[in-house]
Amino acid sequence: MLGFGTRDSNTGLHACSGLLIAFSMLACTGDTGPAGPTGPAGPAIPGVTDQAQTLKVSIDAVRIDSAPVVEFSVRNQSDIHYAGLAASRVRFNLAKLVPASTAGSSHWQNYINRLESANGVGPGTSDAIQATAERDGLFENHGNGRYTYTFATDVTAVTSPLAVAYEPELTHRLAIQVSGGGGPVANAVYTWRPADGATDNIEQREIVRIESCNECHGRLALHGGGRIDTRYCVTCHNPGSTDANSGNTVDFRVMIHKIHRGHDLPSVQAGGEYAIWGFRDSKHDYSEVALPQDIRNCSKCHDAGDAQTPQAVNWMTRPSREACGACHDDVDFVSGQGHSANNFSADNSQCTTCHADNGFVGSVAASHQIPAQLASARYQFNLLEISNTAPGAFPVIRFSVTDPSNNGAPYDLASNPVWTQLANRASRLFIDIGWDNREHHNTGSGTTPGLPVSINALSTPTANGDGSYSVTSPVAVPAGISGSGVAVLEGHPAADFDGDGVFSDRVPVTNAVQYFPITDATAQPRRTVVEIARCNQCHDNLSLHGNNRTSNIQACVVCHNPNATDINRRPADPALTADGKAEESIDFKRLIHGIHAADVRENDLVVYGFGGSEHNFGHVEFPGRPNDCGICHADGAIRLPLASGVLGSTIDTGANKASPDDDLNISPTAAVCSSCHDGALARTHMEQNGAAFATPQSLLDNGTFTETCAVCHGPGRVADIEAVHAP
Repeated sequence: MLGFGTRDSNTGLHACSGLLIAFSMLACTGDTGPAGPTGPAGPAIPGVTDQAQTLKVSIDAVRIDSAPVVEFSVRNQSDIHYAGLAASRVRFNLAKLVPASTAGSSHWQNYINRLESANGVGPGTSDAIQATAERDGLFENHGNGRYTYTFATDVTAVTSPLAVAYEPELTHRLAIQVSGGGGPVANAVYTWRPADGATDNIEQREIVRIESCNECHGRLALHGGGRIDTRYCVTCHNPGSTDANSGNTVDFRVMIHKIHRGHDLPSVQAGGEYAIWGFRDSKHDYSEVALPQDIRNCSKCHDAGDAQTPQAVNWMTRPSREACGACHDDVDFVSGQGHSANNFSADNSQCTTCHADNGFVGSVAASHQIPAQLASARYQFNLLEISNTAPGAFPVIRFSVTDPSNNGAPYDLASNPVWTQLANRASRLFIDIGWDNREHHNTGSGTTPGLPVSINALSTPTANGDGSYSVTSPVAVPAGISGSGVAVLEGHPAADFDGDGVFSDRVPVTNAVQYFPITDATAQPRRTVVEIARCNQCHDNLSLHGNNRTSNIQACVVCHNPNATDINRRPADPALTADGKAEESIDFKRLIHGIHAADVRENDLVVYGFGGSEHNFGHVEFPGRPNDCGICHADGAIRLPLASGVLGSTIDTGANKASPDDDLNISPTAAVCSSCHDGALARTHMEQNGAAFATPQSLLDNGTFTETCAVCHGPGRVADIEAVHAP
């Protein structure tokens, strides 16, 4: 009893602490005797073990004689044993790994299954087997953060609704889910071979990690938020499980591929839909899902370089009708329709006859190569020198395009066919010049509203004789501009991917950005708000505007600045537009939030682009949590107040598009926040706290309108934006 005592609710100190100190001092005076036997676990200490913001579940032991018995322990965020776990919050399941055979690839098979009724909801007509979890066994809380659960299911004798033989010589996985009740969520798995207890050097199927999923999804949490680990997911989503309402399998290797191809599935393109019915017959239609990168980039999820997913190479080395047919769902592998004139047996034994390095059609990896990305490795844009940049001067830019795969050899822009396809616009190379770097606005550039000086670097360059070229800006730096400026080298070479002799394809090349001083002693870069590496977690090699603007956010913001709108691209009559507006801001801080926040916004965001094309982003489904700003933003970048010099976003360019003086703007913080929170109530809240939604920039500059957002939303405040928008 000396190890425990009552705890004072105010101080948190144990009442017996002084007694313990006294005993410990006395104990130091004599010889140490032999250790006594381990005593029984003491009771939980209220106020210590019942506090948890996060939980970590560790599966300590599993034994299977008939009904499996699992011993597990739970700790909280402070690594203290947690004794407050209620039986109602825990689910358990158990699956075996069926080895690969000529008939199919390896797969998990759950021992615990149920029969789901089609019940007239959805197109499904037959009842179906579904793997599930149980929680109706014997749950024992030992009071010290350790627990024992005895399954209700005797896995050595499973015959209904699906007969599953117990095979202890195979790899097994026991999975635990903690969720519900308003408490933290946790998943845990234990993978071993029951026959000998081995956990190492056993058959595995580690193909994708949840960390790869979370690069796009932030913190993937499904089925009410309780499933957060793919190792858990696969124990139920196995080949024997079907959604009775739709008739579609929920096998992980089929369902996940089909979800991610969604809108581009051949069956959907032909007028069908891809949907799964879930809890309480809720329909989940994935027919509009659009992967934000090329579907052929299989290694995005299946990372062969990750030591924790050694079977990630299976997509290349062990193709299957199930996985391949998930995306290519217009193929009938038995009849050969959509695949080959030959019939195929109903298994996977012949896949590598053709789909291999020495096969008829080449390897699976070769079939999934992305030609544009392969070609981009042969190009590098270089801004070498920017001179003559004082106010009133005409900047001179020296640049080159080189081949990193050929020791940096420069390209001849005048004769190389990849740079001479001007008629079909497959070749393009431009230098854009903007100012100033505190916040780009490009006033005085001659291109309105707010656009940079733009120079065709293929039609007007001067060859310098060393593989580099020079161009001179046709526009001088305006006399009133101070600080620093920026130059961007953007565009794309042409390519002939199909080998027909026509260079009509466009190769995305990472844009180059270089800053230069105007009145500053040395060039000062623009602040970093978004990191391209974070964008590319979802978009891989982000390339827009016909592959002109590629993988460099600092290039994007030169055009997408506070003064810029889409007025040049819109129909002149607002009545002919999709949103009834005369123009829409394309300021990066409004545009990108608005695109990604379609599920949050009350109104669709519509922007007009090249050739008067209409882009309605109301259908965009952000794969992460919209309030998880850290998915995109650099650390600390959303902190309030905003950086000094950030401008309001133009919503009305006024009568004189060449001058921002008569523009009407949204104040800068409100411009960001209202791009997601675009409802009337949110606007009123912002206005009550100093925001303006239609004011000249001059009134923002002189303090007539002063946003006080940081009072409540600043660091450590009652609604700190970094806390409110945390994952």
